[in-house]
Amino acid sequence: MTILISGGELYTPETVYRPGAVLLEGRIIRAVGPAGSFAVPAGTQTIDARGGPIIPGLVDVHLHGFGGQYVGGPGLADVIRGLPRHGTTSFLPTTITAPLEELCAALSAIAAVLDRSPVGAQALGIHMEGPWISPQRSGGMRPELCLPIRRSDMERCLRAAGQHVRMITLAPEQGEAMQVIPWLVEQGIIASIGHSDADYDTATRAVAVGVSHATHTFNAMRPFLQREPGTVGAVLDHAAVVAELIGDGYHVHPAAMRILIRSKGLERVCLVSDAMFPTGMPDGEYAWDGRVLVHAGWTCRFPNGAPAGSAMLLNQMLRVAVEQTGLTLGEAVRMASTVPAQALGVRKGQLRPGYDADVVVLKPDYEPLLTVIGGQVVYRE
Repeated sequence: MTILISGGELYTPETVYRPGAVLLEGRIIRAVGPAGSFAVPAGTQTIDARGGPIIPGLVDVHLHGFGGQYVGGPGLADVIRGLPRHGTTSFLPTTITAPLEELCAALSAIAAVLDRSPVGAQALGIHMEGPWISPQRSGGMRPELCLPIRRSDMERCLRAAGQHVRMITLAPEQGEAMQVIPWLVEQGIIASIGHSDADYDTATRAVAVGVSHATHTFNAMRPFLQREPGTVGAVLDHAAVVAELIGDGYHVHPAAMRILIRSKGLERVCLVSDAMFPTGMPDGEYAWDGRVLVHAGWTCRFPNGAPAGSAMLLNQMLRVAVEQTGLTLGEAVRMASTVPAQALGVRKGQLRPGYDADVVVLKPDYEPLLTVIGGQVVYRE
């Protein structure tokens, strides 16, 4: 089956076509360009973008939950089905720090859902956020559950996950980190520095042995000081590291967002939602992990005001990036789609022939008019 989406502003890495069109054939993109610039096979379904932006599907490498469901359980299937309504076409379901028994049970539950491949946003693997993190920089995680890094514990978790683990957030100053990081890279797992109290030199050694990603930069990591640049300084300084950014305008001040983008460049900053399970639910208080989360508007926080993940998905973070950092929509899309896809090594995140047919058409409010995943229309207003 072929689908032609036309009549909107089409964003490619090189240019914006006004109006543009994209031709989807099966699960891949067949042609991209100005409207009317390429042949369209007979019988093609044509969809009018109504003048809206036509962008690649959004790729979220850090998402804990949505619609009242945590990803570490059977509710993951509901998360998968619900995300396309907000333009997220692929993601990494992300676990929270927990006792190993509970964590392994959550990983097994995620693996069981992924093996069934429910229709909706494509889960590209699991992101484990801890428990191998610093109790001094635990952020929203419970510090008493943080563990020193041991390969044997990681192997146990990988078995429980059925080899679905794609990324692990860890603190490289903990335990056997410098020996374990190269082993993770050999397994095809991205080692991400996060929730870390590492000084600049320790973080630099971690990058040298394989760390290539940074979890929610600025948040829950040793800050930058002029004589000890800390974890943040190492993330800013080393080009090999892709820096996550929670772009909700609450976790990170707009000036800090602009500084990060200028320092790293658009190609090394990755927008993430860090969305928690109340995302998409009514405002109010929610019980979580023996504590209370306050969901108000686009924020999710503890009663004392400390951030506790986000309540905003990537489509609305495009709006924040445009309005608060001065980026163009095309530049924001690169951070929310192209960069995370490249970090994961998948042929997504670009409207380019041969890439996966994951396409979103946005309305003026940044909510989707249309979401296509793998050449199939999974959401249409």
